[in-house]
Amino acid sequence: MSQSAVSLWGGLIAAVMLAMAVLALLVAREHRTEPKIVKADCKALLAESRELDEIATTAFLKALEANDIAARAAAALEAAETNRDLASQEQDAAAKALEAAIRTLATTPAAVTSAVNGSDMREASRAAMAAYRRGAISVDQLRALWHQIDGWDQHREDQAHALTRLRAEDTEARRKFDAAALTERTVRQAAEVAQVAARALTQEAADAAQEAQLAHLTAQECLRRAQRR
Repeated sequence: MSQSAVSLWGGLIAAVMLAMAVLALLVAREHRTEPKIVKADCKALLAESRELDEIATTAFLKALEANDIAARAAAALEAAETNRDLASQEQDAAAKALEAAIRTLATTPAAVTSAVNGSDMREASRAAMAAYRRGAISVDQLRALWHQIDGWDQHREDQAHALTRLRAEDTEARRKFDAAALTERTVRQAAEVAQVAARALTQEAADAAQEAQLAHLTAQECLRRAQRR
C-alpha cells in the first residue's frame, strides 16, 4: 500500500473516531442533563397547576356567592315592584274617591237657596270646592265659606267629615306610594350591581378554571415525556 493511501486511510479513521467521540459526548450529555431539566420543569409545572387549582376553586366559590346574592336581589326587586304597584293602585283609588266626593259636594244644592241669589251661591260654592281641590284651603276653611255662602246643616257636616277622612287617606296613600317607589329604585340599583358582579366573577371563575386545566394538562404531558426518557 502506498504511503498516500496509508495517509488517506489514517485520515478517514481519525475523522470517524472523532465523529464517534463527539456523538458519544453529545449522547452522554443528553442523558446526563436533560432528564434533570425535565424533572425540574415538571415539578414547577405541577406546583403551578396546584396553585392555579386553588385560585380556580376560590374564584368558583366567589362566583357562587355572587350569584346567590344576585338571585336574592332579584327576588327583593320583584317584591319591591309588587309593593310599588299595590301602593300605586291604592293611591289611584284614594285619589278617585276624594275627587268623587269633591264633585258630589260641588253639585249638591244648598240647604237654603232663594230664587234670586241661587245662581251666585252655586258659583261661590263651586269656587270654594275648586280652591279646596287645589289644596289652597283646608276643610275647616271650606266649612267656614259654606257657612257664609249657603248655610250649614248636618248633611254638610257629614260631608265635611268625609272630605277630611278622604283627604287624609289620599295623603297617606301618596306617602306610601312615594316610599314604595323609592324602595323599588334603591333595590333595583342594588340588583343591577349584584348582577354585574355575578357576571364578572362567573367569567373570572371560568377563566381561572380554564387556566388551571391547561396547566394540569401541561404538567401531565411533561411527566409523560420524562418517563419515556
